[in-house]
Parts: sequence; structure tokens; C-alpha cells
Amino acid sequence: MSSLLINVLGTGAALCTITSFVPQIIKIIRERDASSVSLRMYALTVGAFSLWTIYGVLLGAWPLVAANSISLTLAVTALVCKWRFRDGDPEA
Repeated sequence: MSSLLINVLGTGAALCTITSFVPQIIKIIRERDASSVSLRMYALTVGAFSLWTIYGVLLGAWPLVAANSISLTLAVTALVCKWRFRDGDPEA
């Protein structure tokens, strides 16, 4: 398989993964409510992205590290929002 095709597939996968978290985070912040978000799912996702990032570092695969670090940051953001807004707006 050509190097260009491999890079296009990897970039597409990274962009899909990264952008998949954005709508959820925007919704949580706008509504200031994360009661419908699964704590277990995001905790597991944070763990998975942490492991993928470490794996990428050990391999020296910096595109893998970059994509998973960004995804990890977004998953942690969603997890923090879940903790902060777990029962709706804390100011209400």
C-alpha cells in the first residue's frame, strides 16, 4: 500500500476521532448538564487514549501520539464537564 494512502487513512481516522467529541462537549457546556453522559464510558475512553498515546511514544509514531493526545484532551474535557455538570448547572 502506498505511503500516501496510509497517511490519508490515518489522518481521516484521527480527524473523525477528534471531531466526534466536539459536539458532545459543546452540548454539555451550552446546557450546563451532563447527567445523560456515561461516566464509565468516558473514564474508559480516557484510559484507552492514554494507553494509545503511551504506545505511540514507545513506537516513536508521533502522528499517533499527536492524534491520541488531542483526543485524550477532549475526552478529559468531557469527563471534567461530566463531573462539574453531573446534576445540571451548579449555579442553579
